Amino acid sequence: MSKTLDAIRKQPWISAVDDEREIGNSIIVTLKREWEFCSEDPGCGVKGFDTVADARSGCARREVQLSSPAGVK
Repeated sequence: MSKTLDAIRKQPWISAVDDEREIGNSIIVTLKREWEFCSEDPGCGVKGFDTVADARSGCARREVQLSSPAGVK
């Protein structure tokens, strides 16, 4: 098991990290319900990464944000 993936799992905004590369997929990261990834797809709480390095940088605090409560923009 990767020490870096274990470190990602310990971040308070991370719900799950599933390494599915052995079956031809990617590293799937799921954020906790109140969090979302900042880039590309607002409201997105699940993202795939091709490498451990991509997952580490893509899950950094600067890359995630708290979701807006319903009706608040």
